[in-house]
Amino acid sequence: MIENQRLCQVNGQMVKNKRLFTTECWIFAGALLLLFSVFVWRQFYGFNKNDEIFYISTVYRFFQGDAMLIDEWNNVQLFAFITYPLYCLVRLFSNSNEGIVFIFRIAYLVFQFLVSVYCFCRMKRFGWIRILPALYYFITTPYNINSLSYNTLAFGFVLLSLVTVSCPDKLKFYDFLLVGIFSAGAVLANPYTILLFVIYGVVCITAFFYGLRKRKDMPSVLHIKNYFLVCLGAFIIFILFILFIFSRGNLEEILECIPYIVMDTERQKSFWEKLMKYFIRIHRYYRILVYSTAAILLLWMLDRKKKIISSVYLFFICTVTVPYIIYYGFFWEMVGINYMLIPLAFSGLVAYVISKERDKRLFYGWYLPGLFYTLLAHFATNTGILTVSASYMIVSSVSIILIWKAVMDQKNVRQLFFLVVFIFAVQFTAGVYQRIWYVWGDDHLPSLTQKLTEGPLRGIYTTKENERFYQDVCMDMKELSLTSEDRLFIVGISPWMYLNTEAECAAYSTWETLETDPLIPVYYEIRKEKLPTVIYCCEYDESILETEFADYFIDREYRPVSMRRGIVLLRRES
Repeated sequence: MIENQRLCQVNGQMVKNKRLFTTECWIFAGALLLLFSVFVWRQFYGFNKNDEIFYISTVYRFFQGDAMLIDEWNNVQLFAFITYPLYCLVRLFSNSNEGIVFIFRIAYLVFQFLVSVYCFCRMKRFGWIRILPALYYFITTPYNINSLSYNTLAFGFVLLSLVTVSCPDKLKFYDFLLVGIFSAGAVLANPYTILLFVIYGVVCITAFFYGLRKRKDMPSVLHIKNYFLVCLGAFIIFILFILFIFSRGNLEEILECIPYIVMDTERQKSFWEKLMKYFIRIHRYYRILVYSTAAILLLWMLDRKKKIISSVYLFFICTVTVPYIIYYGFFWEMVGINYMLIPLAFSGLVAYVISKERDKRLFYGWYLPGLFYTLLAHFATNTGILTVSASYMIVSSVSIILIWKAVMDQKNVRQLFFLVVFIFAVQFTAGVYQRIWYVWGDDHLPSLTQKLTEGPLRGIYTTKENERFYQDVCMDMKELSLTSEDRLFIVGISPWMYLNTEAECAAYSTWETLETDPLIPVYYEIRKEKLPTVIYCCEYDESILETEFADYFIDREYRPVSMRRGIVLLRRES
């Protein structure tokens, strides 16, 4: 009788757990699909003339046959190795770039969707709270640029790696292979990420010798043999990358071009200057939060007898966090979708420190590496706090779990519970608001009333002014009658024009190239076969013909022609 009663209780608990899991899945799936639908609608809006198009035009030139690290000199180009198969898949069903911008926006949403689902599944041990960090990633995107870029790919792959390392109850051999593959993807998107990979190896080697000396078995995530599995996963991607690179060029050509690829005039600053500016910028925009966190941690360490209860520390830092989220989420005009991602990381740090049972795997396997990656993102960019704040999505997402675990330690403090729920609600509301309302590179959403009906941006809504500009340039391109035999060089902020033709790209990068760029003549001295037949100086008047840039080409028998939206230099064989 007693045994049957126990069995019923166990079975009842199993049913309860099964129902709980099913409920979590349905809630997550419903919220994710709702957000996905809203964001699909949002993808129709916004004409980004430079950043978003650069991501697509870079992979397009490789599709046309250009060689990576030889014909392309932009130092972020490696991310295109990841998007290249996707672009090839799109072109299987289309013989042009018509509507390619919208297609890539949807592809990015699908990528976010898959990453969110993966994170949700791997965070099973945290219960229903795992819904929030998985959705938190989905509602955030750097600059609100909805495209597969070096930023979005790096953030996604770093998140996948850290979640795989820190969240499952028991890691299998294939988990480490996955970490290697994800790490390789992150390194291709941001080469600085290789430092995370190296540091992980150093930690594993240190743990190996420490375990030998102390005769202590280390956690599986620190086993040296598992790190070799990570290396194997990364090596698989490396082999594919090498095969792609050398299928179009040789080592001699690559070595000749490498000095100019790393010669980044936009990011040439000393190590110490970049390092100091990271902390200076955090301090500038989050001064009160920085001081409050430092004061709390110092007071907590000095209070050895813990006379001040833990909930006081967490309540105070959460209270300080709220105004920052509200201000940057709803009132900050310039890319608030980035700035609002940092505050939660401060609360997460305090939450971990004051917790009774600290989840070390979560902190050392996700929070700290994620925090270090924000520094790597700063070194990889010239956009300062903008990319740094965007990369804090990785740290803030795990902070949600750390904060909630700390709140559960303080079950009797209802005020803290309601405050944290309020913070999460504000953070998510602001994120969705920014994702819908803010438009990078275009006017606010209500002003985007004109639909583009042709070319790579077909189906996208923009302003009347941008529509006229787009139509004028499209007309100019038609009159030029560009063919696959032409080599096109765009001067100005209009890389989308490369997508509007089958002409070969004749620039060292499809990123904005100005007439003052010192690499222009260097590129044509080394890559003589890339000398353009058509140079379109977008939004320039005849004054450009008086510059050294124009003299360089006119001396080579280029003929200037005025068109609707710029000056064109032509040298075609008749």
